Amino acid sequence: MRKRARIAQNTGDHHHHHHHHDLNSNDFISRMPDDILISILSSLPLKEATITSNLSTRWRYLWCQTDGLDFDANEKLDKIATDPKSLITERPKYINLVNRVTRQHKAPTINLFRISFDLDKRSKGAIDKWVDFAISKRVQKLELDLLENGETLRQPPKNYVFPIKCLNVPKLVYGKETELKFLKSLFLKCVNVSEEVFGKILTNCWGLQQLSIHGSGDLVNVKISGPSLVLKHFEIVFCFGVKSIEIKDVKLESFSYLGPGITMKLSNLPLLQEISIGEGYSGFENNVFGQISCCISHLQILTLDIYSPEENIKSLSFPELPKLKQLILKVGAWDDDSLLQFTSLVKACPNLRRFVMQLIWMSPARRRRKIRHADKHPHRQLEVVEIMGYYGRTSDLELLVYFIENAIALQKIMIDPRYQILERNPVGNQQFKKEKSARSCAKKQLQPITPHAVELVIL
Repeated sequence: MRKRARIAQNTGDHHHHHHHHDLNSNDFISRMPDDILISILSSLPLKEATITSNLSTRWRYLWCQTDGLDFDANEKLDKIATDPKSLITERPKYINLVNRVTRQHKAPTINLFRISFDLDKRSKGAIDKWVDFAISKRVQKLELDLLENGETLRQPPKNYVFPIKCLNVPKLVYGKETELKFLKSLFLKCVNVSEEVFGKILTNCWGLQQLSIHGSGDLVNVKISGPSLVLKHFEIVFCFGVKSIEIKDVKLESFSYLGPGITMKLSNLPLLQEISIGEGYSGFENNVFGQISCCISHLQILTLDIYSPEENIKSLSFPELPKLKQLILKVGAWDDDSLLQFTSLVKACPNLRRFVMQLIWMSPARRRRKIRHADKHPHRQLEVVEIMGYYGRTSDLELLVYFIENAIALQKIMIDPRYQILERNPVGNQQFKKEKSARSCAKKQLQPITPHAVELVIL
């Protein structure tokens, strides 16, 4: 304790010059102007930033002025994932930390306010205050990530409910209204958003460009329309109550939907260039391509989530995607299912530059069988092929053989054998062994057949 007090005394002592030349680091710091110190603090993770407040009285108040408050609790969440009981003690600690910081915070505005912890509706009182605090500070980016254990959606009735009162605009023009208009992006995970709240977010947050809602209950019919909206990016993921989404006449640039098959109407969205979609059990329910047909002619980036590829792709015919430059497929990988049927989708994209396949593993199996060859088809623009979750199955290899044989302009193949598994802490050592074997498999299979002009990267 004594040492800390001495440091503090030194730091505050501006006029005291040492006769010897080794500059005391604290003196060096105390000569820096506040705004530089604040920007250093802003770039530190929260934990380090709070620790600095012990260094001296000057630091203590400075860090309360940082322009981004990111309460990221990753290490704690890892701990909770392995030892769920620790949540009982960790949750109040987290809440106290955020309360302490928001009470002491001096700056008039903040750019970012981010909560990331396992919190449910029982903490409503505290979270309501934080949301109010952030809005009163004219926050530009507000994020509430309340996933259970930091990784899973909880049952919607247990979710924190987004408070409508903080979205109400008083009759007078000044005050609240101007504060809401600063909000540019809103990310909500495991937060229930009612249709009324959703409507108010759109009408009262005039500056909102990005809206992302994951795992919300209470939302049934989602409507976004009107040329006055500046919304550019909209994402709705695993909100299982949603029955319909209608988006029209807006300047939307990207749209994501993941969840059950629903009614979707998209119309007059001239700037929409990026779509990420996966509907229902297969990922292709409800005629996905028909639903997005209004933007197919100008789409540049398409991500498809496809859960069980074998059954689903065969029967589908794909529309031509004339402007598509990037195609990202997230595919449920079972046993040794062939991936070659995806080439028919790639053939529908004559201007494709980058193809990415992310294999989400259920149960990999290497079977010995002959490599199949899909029909030849020249891909003239394709430059980069990436396979994530490469395991070295015949299916993985034959897909790459297809691209090596058909992509005339190919420059780079990226192989990432890291398992794409859907959990926070997969069993360590066994995981590591599998990745290592996939890596050596990829080397053995691909190095001999990759042309000299193509760069092969195995991560």
